[in-house]
Amino acid sequence: MSTELLVNVTPFETRISRVENGRAEELYIERTRGKGLRGNMYLGRVQRVIPGIQAAFVDIGMERAGFLYAGDIPGARLENEIIDADDEQEAKGDDETSLNVGYRQNIAPIGQLLREGQEILVQVSREPISSKGPRLTAMVSLAGRYLVYLPELDHVGIARRLEGEEERERLLVIANSIKVEGSGIIIRTVAEGHSQEDLAQDLQFLIKLWQDIEKKRKKYSLKTIVHTELNLYLRVMRDFVDDEVEKIHVDSKEAYVNMKAFAKKFMPEVEGRLYYYPGSRPIFDVYGVEEEVNRALLRKVNLKSGGSIVIDQAEALIAIDVNSGSSVSSRNLEETSFKTNLEAVHEVVHQLRLRNLGGIIVIDFIDMEDKDNQAKVMEVLEEALTRDKVKSKAHPFTALGLVQLTRKRTRDSLGRMLQMECEHCSSTGLTKSMQTVCYQLFREVVAEARAYPSEKLLVIAHPKLIDLMLGEENEMVVQLETFLGKQISFKHDEQFATDRYEVVLQ
Repeated sequence: MSTELLVNVTPFETRISRVENGRAEELYIERTRGKGLRGNMYLGRVQRVIPGIQAAFVDIGMERAGFLYAGDIPGARLENEIIDADDEQEAKGDDETSLNVGYRQNIAPIGQLLREGQEILVQVSREPISSKGPRLTAMVSLAGRYLVYLPELDHVGIARRLEGEEERERLLVIANSIKVEGSGIIIRTVAEGHSQEDLAQDLQFLIKLWQDIEKKRKKYSLKTIVHTELNLYLRVMRDFVDDEVEKIHVDSKEAYVNMKAFAKKFMPEVEGRLYYYPGSRPIFDVYGVEEEVNRALLRKVNLKSGGSIVIDQAEALIAIDVNSGSSVSSRNLEETSFKTNLEAVHEVVHQLRLRNLGGIIVIDFIDMEDKDNQAKVMEVLEEALTRDKVKSKAHPFTALGLVQLTRKRTRDSLGRMLQMECEHCSSTGLTKSMQTVCYQLFREVVAEARAYPSEKLLVIAHPKLIDLMLGEENEMVVQLETFLGKQISFKHDEQFATDRYEVVLQ
């Protein structure tokens, strides 16, 4: 599989797309005004302690306070046992650049760990999503190229994606030999095949970085940032450039130079894969990424066979409906449904990755009676999900023919980043019909005519609404004039929305 990264940098925004076999599969966006918070460290103040949910809200100087769970505070465990996070815990957490360990239900009461008004160093572990503030952790970590340094937690761990038992054992031996007493290390996936010297150099850099943060902490006042994470293009280099990525195209000379310097210091094997793109045509247009992004903002996505998938994102879950449409690729309904579902699987996974949809996802495939066909669709779905670096888990078909899927939330979806609530339909995707607006207008005309003395009334509205009143509803207008004993005249204004109007007394 051919994999490339496209880096588009402007003064106001940085966008990075992962292109696999010529198609944009993932998109990362960071705007200068709303730069991501994840990884940043703040000197916060405990605003409120809530024993009922074993959590506290911490003021870090932002519009919404951050959420800090008791289990994310050093010293919270009543026993010295750390276990690997299970699927549910991991779905709520973050990737291997953060502390990826879980706890048994033996956590001290939050009231014993924190008090209101207390000063505390916290790190953003998850970006604010929708109406929720950022998720925080007091078990701070610093991510390097090959490992994550845990300055305040004595623990050694290894990324789940490293599967070879022999290699895991080798890396764990190295980790235990280089780690500093009282602190911890998590080995990252990209450490596979690297030497003890490589990992030791990475660790020494992170230790020096932590010492610098400790000095800043003593000088800074409450609710201020003491450490800022790398910008987007350097984070993507550090976290997502692996052996699969063959080329990295950068359209900014400054960013290209910075990435070259970063690669030379920390990732020499990547330096030769960096290419500066000087073309006059936007790099996202050349690779068709802009077209894919615009398509990812639509509710309905058409399939080549004539079928389609419809994606609805709600607060609690995401519903995906697969429709056959005009698809008649086979002689019988079962085979047509099966083939359309197989095609839909790949498009569904593509859209999940590109739109960055997470949480609970329910897919309503076209009904199939054959259990073997259902099993094949599940097999193809699970195989397609292996290409997704975000952790997900698919559950078999239910009795109602639905497939349930969980995908870890890491940041806001593409739609929530790029779109806003519609001022006309309040984000329902629907608006009042012309006839409904027309009758609403008639009622207001009656109310205005009865409430205030006037000889005539003037209705100002969109041309389409006036055409309806003077056409299909003209008889109703005549009856209304007779009922009120007043003349009604009309004036169109193309600047008005189709559901907006004004009634003027004359």
